[in-house]
Amino acid sequence: MTELKAPRRTQEERRTATRNRILDAAVESLLERGYAATTVGEVQDRAGVARGTLLHHFPTRVDIMVAAIKHISDRRVEQFERELKLIPSDTGRLAALVDLAWRDLNSPMFFAALELWVAARSEPELRDALIPVERELFSRIHESMLSVVGAEAVDPRLPTLVQFTLDLLTGLSMSTILTSNLGSREVLLRRWKTALSVLMGELDATQLVARSRRS
Repeated sequence: MTELKAPRRTQEERRTATRNRILDAAVESLLERGYAATTVGEVQDRAGVARGTLLHHFPTRVDIMVAAIKHISDRRVEQFERELKLIPSDTGRLAALVDLAWRDLNSPMFFAALELWVAARSEPELRDALIPVERELFSRIHESMLSVVGAEAVDPRLPTLVQFTLDLLTGLSMSTILTSNLGSREVLLRRWKTALSVLMGELDATQLVARSRRS
């Protein structure tokens, strides 16, 4: 029996695969070693490509970092949308909203992005590249989160509560950088879920106090 050979990849497919390998290496380095240590040489070694190949795709370190910003953003949206589809239809809408956001904002990809956020504070070129990508990212996540709650999303309170959730959980995730203990954060997550139900009129305000005491 003649063995079928896999079709040869096109030049564009090979180019895309090489770029992704380089960018995956950059993200891996950002996570493991931080922004300062993510040099061109470090990325080259991790990606296992020739220096000329890397420089053909990304002539400078800034070019790598700018592309990494978009790479991270795309990966986060892809993962977010995959998890969105897995939420059972009978799951509480507000609890699902918080859990979905927390998984993204406590993921390795978020912490890789955070390395770039900090660096962008003092690097104007990096900051200029980061701002529009992050704006688009959070806009897409915001819209996806609204879709979690279904047709009722016309409720005028929801866009603000979704934004509160994103901002709260972003700060909460950043507070885990120095310690890996998530215990106190999990308590806050439960309390925020209750608070959302109160703010949406699904629970009486006294329930927030009662549940906070129990947790």
